[in-house]
Order: sequence, then structure tokens, then C-alpha cells
Amino acid sequence: MTPPVQLDAPDIQDVIRTRTLGLAYVGTVLVVAHNTQPPSAEDWARYCELIARHKDTATAQLVLAEGPGPSATQRQQALNQVPKEYVIPPTAVFTRSALVRGVVSLFNWFTPRSMRAFVPGDITAAAGHLRMSEAQVQRLVDVAQAVRPAGA
Repeated sequence: MTPPVQLDAPDIQDVIRTRTLGLAYVGTVLVVAHNTQPPSAEDWARYCELIARHKDTATAQLVLAEGPGPSATQRQQALNQVPKEYVIPPTAVFTRSALVRGVVSLFNWFTPRSMRAFVPGDITAAAGHLRMSEAQVQRLVDVAQAVRPAGA
């Protein structure tokens, strides 16, 4: 068993825990954890603020999604935080939901295929997509689990 994540580690910043989302920046990677509820408008606004603040330095994103994730409107709100020419950094979405995996695939029709969905635990494939070591991705997953809000 791995020791609990210390969210006050020097490379972890912008830790936010809300009713429906947990967020943190680990180095240059945005970590997002959804519970079983759709992100509330207020919680999504905080996520969008982080995207805007880190758009020039973010190198990747890792998402743990238990529920349906953001609506189409919310996804557009996130895209509105960055310039049109912005290239979304590689994003790994871990979810058990076939529906969410389908939405991620659909999203890639409109973006440069930066997002890929993985079943939870497929650290090896996610590491390849994110161009990180398995240990780095496992740490990101551990941080996501530490900030994930309780299910509703």
C-alpha cells in the first residue's frame, strides 16, 4: 500500500476540493477528480479559472471521472478560457463509464486527439499517452484520489 499523498508537497499547488470536483496542479500537470455528480456551475468555474491561469505552463492533464463529467456547455466554457490556436495538452481520463469514454472519443473529433480515456488502473497505457513514467502517472492518480470529493 502506498503512503497517503501529502497535498502540501512543494510541487503541488492550487489544491481545490469542492462538492463535485477535486483539483490540483502537480508540477505542470492539472489533476482533476469528479465524483458521481455532474460538476456544479460554481465548481466548473473554478476549474475554468485554473485553466486560464495555467494555460501557458500546463503540459498535461489527468482526470479521474466517476460520474458523467461536464456538460457540453461546460466543456465549451473550458475551451473559451484559451486562445483558438491553443493546443490542448495530452489528457488521460480514467473512467469505468463507457459513456464517458465515448464522449472523450467524440471530443477528439474536434481537437488534435490530445485526450484519451482509459479504464482505471491502466497506468501503462496512460503513461505512454502522457509521455511520462508509470511512477509519475501513479503519483498523479494518487493525488487525484486524495482530492476527489466524496461520492453523492
